Amino acid sequence: MRIETVMAATWICAAIAGGTLADEAEPPVEPRKREVFVGAGALVSSKPYKGIDPRVYPIPMFGYEGERLYLRGVGGGYQLFRRGGWSFGPVLQPRFDGYEADDSRYLAGMKDRDLTLDGGVGLSWRAKWGLIGLSCITDLLGKHDGQELELSYTAVFPYAGCDFIPSAGLRYKSDNLVDYYYGVRTSEARDGRPAYEAEEATDPFVRLAVRRKLGGQWSLLGAVQYEWFDSEIKDSPIVDKDYDVSFVGGLLYSW
Repeated sequence: MRIETVMAATWICAAIAGGTLADEAEPPVEPRKREVFVGAGALVSSKPYKGIDPRVYPIPMFGYEGERLYLRGVGGGYQLFRRGGWSFGPVLQPRFDGYEADDSRYLAGMKDRDLTLDGGVGLSWRAKWGLIGLSCITDLLGKHDGQELELSYTAVFPYAGCDFIPSAGLRYKSDNLVDYYYGVRTSEARDGRPAYEAEEATDPFVRLAVRRKLGGQWSLLGAVQYEWFDSEIKDSPIVDKDYDVSFVGGLLYSW
């Protein structure tokens, strides 16, 4: 399975789960019911690196929302504290950034940049008007040795038989993280590809998921995510885009 397929499953399941949480106007009196959702669909994904064109992939969609434990794609967490709309706890989140040198002729001579596992803590607050989330994660496997801080807002708007689930936020990425995935080491420099040391970056993003119930436990789901790159990323000699965008659509079954 290509890493892009797993990445899509992760963020689309996060969009569904975020919408579910944001849709709860008040903190539940009873323990929250468990929910499992699985499905399949297709992803159209772009990559910011030179010479890599948008690609289409089949993808799985899966997730679990328990009373405190949740799994969204291949990431997850545990709500250690939950009271009055607030929740706090540890999170795990794979990072699928990176490339292999043979992905493009423009990357020839570069050392592969690997995926890794990030972990940290997440804090969220939900109200009638939506869900605000804050997370701080760090590299657990010693690949990029950096950190990422994300602040986001998610809401749900039912209309014409559909649930519209928009999200927006900011991602702060430390210099180690940005330089690992977008920098060019002195030993990797070539004609037309000078050495480049990237610094910290802040990227805004928006996401919109739309879910339409078909009856019973079935529903259709579509989503798009767009992230604008900081100049520290888009000025890299191995990058030829100032954005990253993905489109997903599929069929979902939940129980």
